[in-house]
Amino acid sequence: MSVPMSNGKTVLITGINGYIASVLGLHLLSKGYSLRGTTRRASSAKPLLKGPYAPYSDRVKIYEVADMTIDGAFDDAAKDVDGIFHTASPISFSLTDFSHFIIPAIRGSEVILNSALKAGPQLSSVVITSSAAAIYDANKPSPYTFTEADFASFALDRAEADKEKGLVTPPGILYSASKTAADRAVWRWRDEHKPKFSLSTINPSVVIGPPVYLPSSGSQLNETLKPLFDIFSGNSKTVGPSIGSGGFVDVRDVAYLHVWAYEHPNEADGERFCAVQGYGPLQAAADILRAKYKGTSIGEKIPVGEPGKGYQGYDEKTGRIGVLEYPEGNLRVSGVKAEKVTGLKYIDLETSVLDTTKVLEELL
Repeated sequence: MSVPMSNGKTVLITGINGYIASVLGLHLLSKGYSLRGTTRRASSAKPLLKGPYAPYSDRVKIYEVADMTIDGAFDDAAKDVDGIFHTASPISFSLTDFSHFIIPAIRGSEVILNSALKAGPQLSSVVITSSAAAIYDANKPSPYTFTEADFASFALDRAEADKEKGLVTPPGILYSASKTAADRAVWRWRDEHKPKFSLSTINPSVVIGPPVYLPSSGSQLNETLKPLFDIFSGNSKTVGPSIGSGGFVDVRDVAYLHVWAYEHPNEADGERFCAVQGYGPLQAAADILRAKYKGTSIGEKIPVGEPGKGYQGYDEKTGRIGVLEYPEGNLRVSGVKAEKVTGLKYIDLETSVLDTTKVLEELL
């Protein structure tokens, strides 16, 4: 593999050891960028440095940021950079408390943006990894198609109401609420500070696609890859329900959109981009995997579920999927704007699922 020369630009990615961030980082390195990455513990970046980032070691620097909610936490890492990608979120699905889940997400956004103000005049763009959860509202009457013009409120309203009543909010609701609150904080900050640099958000739905490095076991995969792995490995004997709207996007497309937003600051400034290829329920993933691995030891372990149920496009005779569509009347999130504005051609579900499981085979 030939390593491209430096293009003279340096960018920062927060939470570099995360799933989206690590793929984004490799994409940027392959384009000649020098990369700074932050992690809570510097040691957590070692698998990246010894693995996919090894050929670019002279262009990678890791900064340890133990608490990203402290004022100035990113000042050193952000100083003199040309671009910032904020992918980190100081939350854990093990938390069920409003103050430990939502408030830190807001603070994390504010802290990185305040550091961006001090980064220097060369900073052209800040791109925030938000979520379709900040756009999608589960209580919206259907049918309805959400776009970048929509701002979610259901999850945050529920979490705030639970807080007032002293009730425990389910982690999934808290996650959506935290993404909603952080997204709002970004745009509120922009209105207040009117920065000279471009500021935009990428709002992906459920993200799958091949990771650039793997944990030691499938149980350590992130929240979007683990359900797919559990089906693929046979760890799950049933096919679970869709997450949120059931929309999905490939991680490589998410990386592309981040880089596009950075490299096109004038077009991206003040914009949100929903990153959604289309409908990607787990049942469709199971159907794709059974067809691919039919007659193999892997295929025998993949749960059957209810083939074709919950989506359009399944051929009962062949067991294969044609053009996969949302069920009629479902709530959905549109990713059309990102395609039209950036020229992106989304990776389809079958390609994404099979490319992902090809990498995950190492964990079987």
